[in-house]
Amino acid sequence: MMNFKNLPVFLLACLILSTLSACGIKNTASSVTAQIMQEAVPTIEEEEDVAYANQASLNTLKTLEGLQRVNPNDPTILLMLARSFGAYTFAFVENDILEAKGVSEAFEKAATDRAKRFYGRGKKFGLQLLSKNKAFHKALEGSLDNYKKALKTFHKKDVPALFWTAFSWGGLANFSKDSPESIAEVPRIEALMNRVKELDEDYYYGGPHLFLGALYSARPKMLGGQPEESKKEFEAAIQETNGKFLMAKVLYAQYYAVQNQDRGLFETTLKEVLVADPAALPEQRLGNELAKRRAEILLRKEKLFF
Repeated sequence: MMNFKNLPVFLLACLILSTLSACGIKNTASSVTAQIMQEAVPTIEEEEDVAYANQASLNTLKTLEGLQRVNPNDPTILLMLARSFGAYTFAFVENDILEAKGVSEAFEKAATDRAKRFYGRGKKFGLQLLSKNKAFHKALEGSLDNYKKALKTFHKKDVPALFWTAFSWGGLANFSKDSPESIAEVPRIEALMNRVKELDEDYYYGGPHLFLGALYSARPKMLGGQPEESKKEFEAAIQETNGKFLMAKVLYAQYYAVQNQDRGLFETTLKEVLVADPAALPEQRLGNELAKRRAEILLRKEKLFF
C-alpha cells in the first residue's frame, strides 16, 4: 500500500486531481472562484469612483453567469447572481431611468426594459437557490397560505438568499405594473421580505425596512397604500445607521414624499443628502456616492413628481 505521507505535495495534488472527473474539477474551480468573488464584494462597495464601479460590476455579472453555466446549482454562485443583478440594476440602471425622465422617452423605455431583464435574472437565480428548500419549491406555485407556511422553514442563515431574491423580484414588479401577473405576485414578494424582517430586520443597513417602506408607498392610500406604515419603515431604516446610509433618505423622499405629495419633505431630505459626507460610512462609499447622484437627479426633475 502506498504511503501518502512520503509523497511530495505537488505529486499528491496531481494524484488527487487525476481521480477527479473533468466536470468535478470545473465545479470545484468555479465554486472556489465564486467564494473569492464573494469575499471581494467590499472592494466594490467601498469604491468612490462610480464609473469604475459600474464597469467592474458589469464584468462581475458576466463572469458569474459563466461560472453558473459551468456549475448550475452552486449556492454561492446563485446567491452572488441574485445579489449582483439586483444591486447593479438598482444602483445604475434605475439612475439611468430617472435621468431619462422628461428628456428621452425612448431612452427611458430602453433603460426600463433593461431593468426588467436584469431584475428578472436576479429573481430567477434567487428562486432557483431558494427552491433547494423542498417545502418552498412545492409551495411556490400553491396557495398564498401554504407559501407563507413554507417561508417559516427558512432560518437566519438563509437571510441573504431571501433578501436578494425579494429585492430583485420586487424590482421587477415595480417596473412591470402593466402586467397582471406581476401585480398578482406582490403579496408573495411582501411575505418573502417580511420573513427577512422577522429573522434579521437590520440586514444590509435596514434593507427590509427600506424595501417595505417603498412597497407600502407604491399605491395611494385610497387604493390600498399604507403611508403610516411606510413612514415607520423608512424612519427605522434611517435610524439603523444614524442617517449615514444616505440611500435610505433618498428612498424616503423618492417614494414616501412623492406618493404623499410632501414637497417640503422631499426637498429637505434630498438637500441633506447632497451636503452629507459620503465617507461617513466607508463600507458603503459607493452606495452613498450613488445616493448623492440620485438625490441630485430627483431635485433637478422635481417638477415631474409634484
